[in-house]
Amino acid sequence: MISTLTDEAFKRLLDNREMTTPRLLASPHYGPLMRAKGAEAELAQMRIEWRERQERARARKLKYEASFGEG
Repeated sequence: MISTLTDEAFKRLLDNREMTTPRLLASPHYGPLMRAKGAEAELAQMRIEWRERQERARARKLKYEASFGEG
């Protein structure tokens, strides 16, 4: 499922999570809280969504480029 954020905003959010989640999971205090919250699964889902966004962007670019050949 693609969220309503723009690609740029989503990428900033993903980059932030990529930096913070592993450190929080490694923490003896925050690790159990983050696991209980499902932070690992959430990060994995965000990575999947980013790949889907990239695929859609490539498809839009190819469609745009193909439109020049049709004229």
